[in-house]
Amino acid sequence: MDFTRSLKLGLLAIGLAVALFLTAAVVGTRGTAPRTGPPAGAGPISSPAEVANPGDLSATIAALQARLRRLPSDSDSWAALGSAYIQQARVTGDPSFYAKATGVLRRSLREEPEGNFAALTGEAALAAARHDFGGAYRLARQSQRINPYSSVNLGMLVDSLVELGRYGEATRVVQRMVNLKPAVPSFTRVSYIFELKGDLHGARYAMRRALQVAFSPDDKAFALFELGELAWNAGQIDSAERLYTHGISLDPSYVPLLYGRAKVEAAQGRTTQGLRDFQTVVDRYPSPSYVIEYVDLLTSLGRTKRAQQQEQLVTAQEQIFRAAGVNLDLELSLYDATHGKPHESLASARRAFAARQSIFVEDAYAWALHVNGRDREALAHARHAARLGTRSALLAFHRGMIEKSSGRDRAATRSLQRALDINAHFSPLFAPEAAKALAQLRGGSDR
Repeated sequence: MDFTRSLKLGLLAIGLAVALFLTAAVVGTRGTAPRTGPPAGAGPISSPAEVANPGDLSATIAALQARLRRLPSDSDSWAALGSAYIQQARVTGDPSFYAKATGVLRRSLREEPEGNFAALTGEAALAAARHDFGGAYRLARQSQRINPYSSVNLGMLVDSLVELGRYGEATRVVQRMVNLKPAVPSFTRVSYIFELKGDLHGARYAMRRALQVAFSPDDKAFALFELGELAWNAGQIDSAERLYTHGISLDPSYVPLLYGRAKVEAAQGRTTQGLRDFQTVVDRYPSPSYVIEYVDLLTSLGRTKRAQQQEQLVTAQEQIFRAAGVNLDLELSLYDATHGKPHESLASARRAFAARQSIFVEDAYAWALHVNGRDREALAHARHAARLGTRSALLAFHRGMIEKSSGRDRAATRSLQRALDINAHFSPLFAPEAAKALAQLRGGSDR
C-alpha cells in the first residue's frame, strides 16, 4: 500500500475510532521540547499501584521512590520511575535526569531481565530523547515482541521511524496506534505525518481530534500549541496567535505556548513584547533550539551584544546536553552554517545524515554542503528532502538559495516565492534574505 493511500485510510479510521471510543480515557502526556521532528509526548507515565497523579511529576517521582524503598525488587516501579525521570527532563529542560533514568531502567532490567517490556519501552524513550533514533527503534521493537499492544511503545516506534526517514513504515505503525488507543498521543502523531506529507487539512483534522479527546488542561494546551504551530507554519499568523493565547489561558506554565506567542509578536512588529517573551522562554527552558531562535531574532534586530550573550548560552547548553548523551548534530549544523562555521556545520550534518535520513536532516545536510560551496551535491539532497511534498518555508528557502547559487534562476525564483508564500515570517533572518534574493532574481535575466 502506498504512503498516500495509507494516510487516507488512516484518516477514515480516525473518524471511526473517535465515533466508537469518544469516552475512552486519555492518559497521554506532552513533551516540552521545540518541534524539530516528531511531535513530543512519549505517552503515559504510570505505576502499577497508581501511586500518584501522573500529571504531577514531582509527586509521582516522590511516591515511586518511597514505594521502591519498601519494595526494592519491584521492576515495574523502577521502569515507571525511569519514565518519570525522562518526562521530568522534558518538562524542566534539565538533561541530567537522563542519567537518573538510565540507572533506574537498568535496575528494572536487573530485577526482571526477561519479558520486561516496560523497561525496554523506557529505554527506547530515553534513546529517542537523546536523539539516538536507531537505538530507540531497536529497543521499541524488542519491547513490541513482548507486548504488541502497548500504545506507548507504538508511539516510540512511530517517532523513531519518522526520524530515520522510514515514512511508509511509520504510517502503518501509527495506524495501529490510533486503532489501539485513539488518544492525544496517537492523534498528534497522525497529524504530524499528514503535515509531513503536505496535507494540512488532514493534519488539522487529526489535531482537532486530539483536542476533542483531551480532558485535562495541560493536554488541551498541548493540542492548542500543535494547532498553533500548524497555523504558524502555514503563515496564518493571526490564527496562530489565537490558538497560542487560548492555550496559555488553560496552562500558563506550558513554555512552548509562550514561545509561539513570542514568534507572533516578533512577526507583527511588536518587538518589545516579543523580546520580553523570548527572554522568559529561554530563562525558563534554555534548550538549544529556543536559544538559537532567540539569537536569530536578536541578530535580525541589530541587538548584537545581547545576541552574543545568548550565543554563550548556546555553547554552555551544548556542553550540558552533550555531557548528558544528547546528540545535537542537526541543531548545531544549522546553527554553525549561519554563524560562520561552514566546516563544523558540514561535519555535524554528515554525522547526522549517516545516523538518520529524515527530510529535515537531509535538508540540513544540503544546506551545509551549500555553505561549503558544494552546490551540485547540495541541490541533489535539497530535491530529495522535498520528496514528501512537505510545506516548509525553510526547506523551500534552502532549496531556492542553492538553486540561485547554482545559476538556476527560474527554479530559484519559484522556490523562494514558495517559501514566502508558505510563511512570510518563517525566520527573522532568512525571510528578509529570501525577499532580497527574490528581488535580485527578478531584477536580472531569467536562466
